[in-house]
Amino acid sequence: MRGASAGIGLCVLGLLCLSCAPHQWVPIDVKPRTATVFLDGEPLEDPPEELKLRSDRDHTFLVKSPGHRGELVVLRSVERSGDSVLEPDGVRVRLAPTGGRGRELIIEPIPGT
Repeated sequence: MRGASAGIGLCVLGLLCLSCAPHQWVPIDVKPRTATVFLDGEPLEDPPEELKLRSDRDHTFLVKSPGHRGELVVLRSVERSGDSVLEPDGVRVRLAPTGGRGRELIIEPIPGT
């Protein structure tokens, strides 16, 4: 009985520690809208306009769409004034079509973030 109580206590403590981890809301803006977005290797079924991510670790976004060049965006965790923050603080990707004359891909910060 004592072992079960200790196990439950450790689980509760683990959940509390996870909720204490630093987080940051990250805006997501991807074109074309039909593109597939992967976050840390896992596909996002319907990418939201904003995601709450842990800011104490790096994250990768891979954006792919048929007929377009894929793009990889890495959000790095950096210390700023004693807090962990992600840089860049948003993901904005415009995929360039493959073939044809070749087009320039421009990744810009999202205004107001």
